[in-house]
Amino acid sequence: MTSLTAHHEDFPVVPAERTEPPLKQGVDPQRARLVEALRARRRTQTPQTLPMTATQQGIWLAEQLSPGVSGYHDTAVLRIDGPLDAEALRLALGDARAVHEAMRCRVIEADGEPRQSFDAPTPELAHTDLGAVDAQTRAARIERLTALTATEPFDLEAGPLWRARLIRVESDEHVLILVFHHLISDGWSHGVLLRTLLSHYAARAQNTALPPTPDTSAYRRWLLSRVTQEQAAVDSGRAREVATLLAEAPYRAALPGLKGPPSDRLAAAVELPVSDVTWASFDRACRRAGATRHMGLTGLFGHLLSRTLRSERTVLASPVAIRDDPDSAHLMGCLINVVPMVLVPRPTADPAAALAAGREAVLTALRYADVPYRDVARVLGPLTASDDPVTNVGVEEFNAPQEPVRVGDVVVKPMPRGHVRLRHDLTLSVARSGASAQLLHPVQNWNVNEIQSLAQNLAELISDTAASVTPEK
Repeated sequence: MTSLTAHHEDFPVVPAERTEPPLKQGVDPQRARLVEALRARRRTQTPQTLPMTATQQGIWLAEQLSPGVSGYHDTAVLRIDGPLDAEALRLALGDARAVHEAMRCRVIEADGEPRQSFDAPTPELAHTDLGAVDAQTRAARIERLTALTATEPFDLEAGPLWRARLIRVESDEHVLILVFHHLISDGWSHGVLLRTLLSHYAARAQNTALPPTPDTSAYRRWLLSRVTQEQAAVDSGRAREVATLLAEAPYRAALPGLKGPPSDRLAAAVELPVSDVTWASFDRACRRAGATRHMGLTGLFGHLLSRTLRSERTVLASPVAIRDDPDSAHLMGCLINVVPMVLVPRPTADPAAALAAGREAVLTALRYADVPYRDVARVLGPLTASDDPVTNVGVEEFNAPQEPVRVGDVVVKPMPRGHVRLRHDLTLSVARSGASAQLLHPVQNWNVNEIQSLAQNLAELISDTAASVTPEK
């Protein structure tokens, strides 16, 4: 497959406007109108486009093969308590679209390549009123509406690549369902969008000045810079360098309780049974080891898998945010790459060694964040669109907001995520804020007792690590 990446200078941030010679005087008016109509049609049919990152290309390809079921729909459900101003919310969603260029994105093919155009229409805010429905039926209806909204395929070419539905539960209780295609969103984007949406809602509801509009060209600059970095990494042979690190690693973990390939990768979550007090002690242990909670849990997860599989090393796939400067921290979009992490257990099985192994694996993987995961996979062997071609086990740091936010007279509470579809057979999801971690797994692919056993064993490793730390006075 031909590389679809391109160099920065090929795609200027603000393309020069195409000019056309004026019509000569004396031209037949009817012919003049026809020529102008053809010119307008040509301008409409050839919008200014930009390339896609390697991550986006992989997502796009998976969508061509399995539209709507490839696992690339990103759903956020917000419960809103209080006297909601629905019109202010509708206007705030439009404001968010104006602020975040990714929300105006659609994908078109040009010369056989997928490219991004930023002229997608604004979706309507769909409304459903369940005020007259009894409580038991209402809960089932909300769940069904959420599932339908989350799984309906997007038309990538026509756009838009997001949708919103507002459900009125009672006069002072609503549920807002937001669904974004992963082509224009990632975990970090949840917080970015929520801050934009709520700040503009407050201004709209109170009829005050809107927040200042940030530089809306920042996303394009990031995109072009990222494409250039990826091409440079591939040209310099760094993809093969990463593949060499994986050469002796087992790519498919044959975990006990894992069944054959599922027909549906809809995920369930098993919460690790760890108390808040234990999490606090575990975080102290991580800090003393110079590690974050994500690094520490990555080390323990790798240790557990190696012990369970009796293997010398484990490979985990982990998405990382490519947000290296202050401007990118405020962007919404698919600003991620996946990096393979190689966990090599230390000779000793003490907690400090596992934390150190996790820290080393994460830092080593981050040194290759510029290398497209797709190109690493190509070096290793044939690509598959339905699952990860490098490993069937992953780890993620989930940093979407989880705490309630008050905006005027309403309180907005992010609900636990659902309707997630996985490309991996097992993923450790670590909450960046709050005390929480889960094992995500395709429901049809697992024996429930075995997945609960893995969660319990990992929780015991966390407790053992926490117990090794002297309490702070």
